[in-house]
Amino acid sequence: MNKKYAHKSGYTLLELIVSMSIITLLTGLFLANYHSSNRRTDVIMTAQTMVSDFRYAQANALGLIKYDGEVPAGGWGIFVTSDPQEYRKYIIFADENDDELYQDTESMTVLGGRTIELSPNINIESITVNGVAKAKAVITFLPPDPITRIKTDTGTGTVVEIKLKENVNNSTKTVRVNFLGLIEVID
Repeated sequence: MNKKYAHKSGYTLLELIVSMSIITLLTGLFLANYHSSNRRTDVIMTAQTMVSDFRYAQANALGLIKYDGEVPAGGWGIFVTSDPQEYRKYIIFADENDDELYQDTESMTVLGGRTIELSPNINIESITVNGVAKAKAVITFLPPDPITRIKTDTGTGTVVEIKLKENVNNSTKTVRVNFLGLIEVID
């Protein structure tokens, strides 16, 4: 007579512990990478939004959009600053008196101006004009050519770079605007 031995199938306790450890490790790595990529996405999206807002101001100038009932003499523009008191926002305004500067009365929301607040973990880290660090810059678009003017407190320039920084992972993106009106995200 042949005896049939019943083989028990299943996992040993050691195999179960090793399997659970591997699953836990992979889940932890995935979650850490997921949160990190979300923060990088925040800075990318903020840079793309800033580019869209620059194009909005440019389109307002080219479309002769009125502010307070009149087409602004100096076109439409954006004011940016890396001042720690205000480095989490930028302002779309109408340059009513063509002085290439921003005044509070030129950005009233009911007339077409806008103040854009950045995400809580993103700020404007630096502004460079022609490679020189500046605290503030005003970029205006003047129709009909369009003419793009870049002005700081010490003069004018041909290219401005606005560096955005995400504060948790320190990831950055830079928005560049040149005198020809090209607006792009670099690096």
